Amino acid sequence: MKRKRLLSLCLVLASVYFTGCETNHEVQKLDKPSIKTVDIRLENVEYDNITLLFDVEVDNPYPSILPLKSLNYSLAREGNTFLRATDVNPIVILPNTKEVVSLSDKVNYARLLEDLNSEPGSEIQYKAVLRLSVDAPGSGLIELTSENEGLLTLPDVPEVIAEQQRLPDVIFVPTPQDVVEKMLELAEVTADDLVYDLGCGDGRIPVTAAKKYGCKAVGYDIDPQRIKESLANVEKNQVGHLVTIEQQDIFTLDLSKAEVITLYLLPSLNVKLIPQLEKLKPGCRIVSHDFDMRGVKPDKVIKLNSEFDHAEHEIYLWTTPLKKEPGGTSSVPGGLFEDWNY
Repeated sequence: MKRKRLLSLCLVLASVYFTGCETNHEVQKLDKPSIKTVDIRLENVEYDNITLLFDVEVDNPYPSILPLKSLNYSLAREGNTFLRATDVNPIVILPNTKEVVSLSDKVNYARLLEDLNSEPGSEIQYKAVLRLSVDAPGSGLIELTSENEGLLTLPDVPEVIAEQQRLPDVIFVPTPQDVVEKMLELAEVTADDLVYDLGCGDGRIPVTAAKKYGCKAVGYDIDPQRIKESLANVEKNQVGHLVTIEQQDIFTLDLSKAEVITLYLLPSLNVKLIPQLEKLKPGCRIVSHDFDMRGVKPDKVIKLNSEFDHAEHEIYLWTTPLKKEPGGTSSVPGGLFEDWNY
């Protein structure tokens, strides 16, 4: 009796196993999924960004869903690639379905126009290569490829945007939080100081100054998107009674009321600020993340390794009146560096 039961159990297990094998084999015998590029276009012009849209037809021959994982694309004109990126677009294609989906990415429009040496309203010939990563049943991640040629229309910039201030001088790159704190520490910020952050990005420096030292701070940025992010950061941290965020061109500002100036700009932009910085009252502290100020001798330069990006950063400190260097070139004398490790 026991042997019969054992034999029956084995037969059942074998049946389940071979049924599973047949199912997998059936899946493997199905046609592979495929993609076809239907259209590529630019739309939704914002202050410094535009949306790049790909309409892609995805054919899912499987009796189960087909998850789309990521899109890698490149666009070229006359053999020169002008756009290339990888973007995550989590979309699911239903079983046994052929569907057109729209995949999008954000592009810096001003830089795109500059790279193409083209004006809004013009058309350019392009060749596109799309590689779509999908999670295929029974196969795992596979890459589907589609090539396409056509005309890409560069949209006109709406008047309300065209009339705004000029484009930002630098791309926003956040300063790691431990670098922010060391900048304020190096500047010896107190509750009685007024801190100006020139190019405030997401507002982390003014917010940190207010929260840690209880001082007033003002963040300036020319990019409306950064202004939105900064205001959200101020509200989130409940420091609106201490922090002000303003959309301004920093090179037109009167900085004379500040006791502390914080910078994360390019060296050439630091130099461009010198005429404004020379009008600061004596004893004001200026700190810059990573970049010096050619022709002005720093009081101190420290190095630290950030625990956030595991990279080495430098912070420069100047106090007013600025100490001009002979010959108009910057230098860091021996012994001026200090190492800080986190």
